[in-house]
Amino acid sequence: MKLRTARWLLAPVRQLHTRRLMARHGPMLSYDTAWALITLHSSPDETTLVRAWARENPGAAPGIHYDHWHTLSRAEQQRRLGWLRRHGHSPIQLLEPDASLVHSTGLHVLDWGRPPMARVWLSRRS
Repeated sequence: MKLRTARWLLAPVRQLHTRRLMARHGPMLSYDTAWALITLHSSPDETTLVRAWARENPGAAPGIHYDHWHTLSRAEQQRRLGWLRRHGHSPIQLLEPDASLVHSTGLHVLDWGRPPMARVWLSRRS
C-alpha cells in the first residue's frame, strides 16, 4: 500500500487519538501540536511530514517545555493532580516522545510542569 493511501485510510484513527490527547492534556494543547505528537508516536517514519509542517508553521523555540504550576487555576490543578495520581505522568509523557526527535522536527510542545509538592502526591500513590 502506498504511504499516501495509508495516511488517507488512517486519518480518522489519528484524529480520534489527537482529540483524546487534547481532552486528557487540557486546553493548553493545540490540535496541530497534538496531531504532530500522535503522528510521531504512531508513525515515526512520517517525521519528514511533521518537519515540513513545523517549518511552514514556525512558533516558539522547538523542544519540550513545561508550564508553571502556580499560574494554573485551582480547578486545573485539581484535574491534573487527579490524573497524576491515577497515571503517574502527564498524557504527553505517557506517549514517551523522544525529546531529541521533537526538537529536531522543530515542534514546540508545552507539557505539564511538576506540582510544587511532587513528593507528596507520589508518596500517596504507593
